[in-house]
Amino acid sequence: MHHCRLMAIRDKKAAKLPAVREVIRGTLKRYYLTCGNHGCRCHRSKEYHHGPYWYVCVSYKGGGQKRYLIHRGQLQQVRQGVLAYERLWQGLCQISDINLKLVKLKRDEEVTDAKSAKTRK
Repeated sequence: MHHCRLMAIRDKKAAKLPAVREVIRGTLKRYYLTCGNHGCRCHRSKEYHHGPYWYVCVSYKGGGQKRYLIHRGQLQQVRQGVLAYERLWQGLCQISDINLKLVKLKRDEEVTDAKSAKTRK
């Protein structure tokens, strides 16, 4: 594929990336819990567990993890932020692939130009 075509594709993908300020890195998880009151019906059956409670779980290098409790009113915003992160990451991976193709094309052109220069001498 030609340089100009690849750069146009890259620019189009870059323009579609979500705004960084919307991004939330993590996994949205739903939990149902039992309480500390042993007489509560939640201890008798999963059907009566308390919840759902929503958390965003974020993993860090070295195996660390943090969980952030999400209030119901924030759930839609957090869902959108997590989806924005996924779209951003996918877009960055695609742009990186295009950039690597551009590097390879430039390298191949330089090698071809060097060989042509040698044969002209």
